[in-house]
Amino acid sequence: MAVVSRTISPPQQQTSTSIAVRFGPFLLIAVAALVIVGLLRVVQTSQATTAGFAVQALQQDKLEVETALRQLEADVGLLSSLERIEREALRLGLAPAAEQASVRVNVALPAANALPTRFAPEDAEESTGSGATSWWRRLLKPLPFN
Repeated sequence: MAVVSRTISPPQQQTSTSIAVRFGPFLLIAVAALVIVGLLRVVQTSQATTAGFAVQALQQDKLEVETALRQLEADVGLLSSLERIEREALRLGLAPAAEQASVRVNVALPAANALPTRFAPEDAEESTGSGATSWWRRLLKPLPFN
């Protein structure tokens, strides 16, 4: 029987500094993530508020333009009344026409079924000799600009 004489050292105990060293980077990353998320929320809220104010300003501008449009429509209605036009004619010394004259112009009326060429049916001479239309005409036929 052989005996080996060795000293057995007691197991090493982990110190609190080694635990703190392992959790330190994770804690730092977690705090940085929380700060970034908080800043993103502040930026988003700020942008939403700015957009809300811009929308309100545009709605106010729209209301002002619509009010001006209604005022101009009322002015047009007032200025185009027959009573006002007759008063202005009297003020300017104008009198109603004694007789009405009409002028007839000799212009030929267009044919009843005159269509633009793009809407007219295809001529027989445009088709190929065998009576079938070419492949590219069949391809372009459903398009609206033909």
